[in-house]
Amino acid sequence: MSKILEIVEGWANVVKDQFNAVDPVTKSISEKRLLECNSCSIRNGNRCDPNQQIKNIITEKMVNGCGCNIAAKTLSPSSKCPAGKW
Repeated sequence: MSKILEIVEGWANVVKDQFNAVDPVTKSISEKRLLECNSCSIRNGNRCDPNQQIKNIITEKMVNGCGCNIAAKTLSPSSKCPAGKW
């Protein structure tokens, strides 16, 4: 899926979540992802800070935060964490 479609998917689910209309599987995925994001060192408010780096747990390479809104990104099942945490 393209990054633009991932962004649209995430924000659409943010809106749906306001009406408790998000698919239960997607909501569960988001909640698990948020647990990882809540303790992440590159989280800055509700954003994955693109000005900070973290080691990807899979590749062991240093990567920048993606700059995404965490609430929207975690609600996009096709999105991935830049640090490889999910």
